Amino acid sequence: MKQYLHIIQKELPTVSEADLITPIKQTHIDSLDIVVIRVALEKYFGIEISDAVWYQYQTLSEALEYFHKNKGEHSIINKTEPSEVTNTESVEIRMPQMANSALSESWLLKYLGDKHWFLLSEGFNKKSSEFKDDNGNRLYATFVRINYSTSALVNFHENETINFNSKIEGFGSNTFISSINGRSSDNEIKATLLTTFSVRVNDNNNEINKSNIDLISNRINQVSKTPLHLNDYRLLRKGLLDEIPSEFGIFPNTDNIVFTCEYDVNPYYDINGVGLLYFAAYPIVSDSCCLKYFNNHKSYSYQTIYRDIFYFANCNPTDKIIFQLNFIDQKENIVRTLTSLFRQSDNKLLAKILTVKQTTE
Repeated sequence: MKQYLHIIQKELPTVSEADLITPIKQTHIDSLDIVVIRVALEKYFGIEISDAVWYQYQTLSEALEYFHKNKGEHSIINKTEPSEVTNTESVEIRMPQMANSALSESWLLKYLGDKHWFLLSEGFNKKSSEFKDDNGNRLYATFVRINYSTSALVNFHENETINFNSKIEGFGSNTFISSINGRSSDNEIKATLLTTFSVRVNDNNNEINKSNIDLISNRINQVSKTPLHLNDYRLLRKGLLDEIPSEFGIFPNTDNIVFTCEYDVNPYYDINGVGLLYFAAYPIVSDSCCLKYFNNHKSYSYQTIYRDIFYFANCNPTDKIIFQLNFIDQKENIVRTLTSLFRQSDNKLLAKILTVKQTTE
């Protein structure tokens, strides 16, 4: 099956001929690489196969043999005709949407996550609590990356209206990316959110696995190429990015420790409704620890205008989080930071967070 290696190498140049016959679990190929490979093969051979078929193969060579024998026989997984899944909503900025005399970033992040879930539910015609695998296990849309830029939050005023427009697209059967844009007067919010479906093992937040089970049919449009946000995430997770590009210049992907401290998980606001460390808590934990580094109240005047959050794992409420400030760059009224969060129990990397803050003083 080596004649088909070029299809895979076009997406993942590091895959070798030896990787075709080596059990996938023993190679450098991870779960997100598998998503990219599968989508590329399905498009090349004109076949869509179920997860039950795909995951029975131990090597890529076995999978390629199946594609070779069945090429051209189009097997439809999504029985629903794909269409644009979009939403438009106007939100008035009231007190619950505000913090420190500005738009609350915590509220904004929760709103963006809720809107992503809403779009998923619309696309699958399912309530969030109804997403389950064939064994009845709850499926979670696990955030792997959230990127957003915004006008200075202090410029959003009470009783103004933010008009949001959003849409969602899929990549393969398990990965979904939403684009959510908001505008209020001269202020703007642009966000991109990326999730994959996962299952929690034995109610342990430290053991959350990618789902290998077919989801029900959905009407969400599929993108034709690997999303850039997914590709950068995949490379960062594998340690293949020395630099991380952003709207505010290059961030070095460094493990240098400028400052470190411990953070005690607060179950009253860090844990979400299903017992997981809330995706919206990660940047707030980072900011809380950064306050210890700056050690003054003036840092409150710096407001987020850009975030890029790479999520890698979750943690139990009884665990502690180790915070690291890896990079800081301050010029005039702009501060750029790269921070990392780790589980104390096993030193597992939970997230890397790129932040740009601006002061209006």
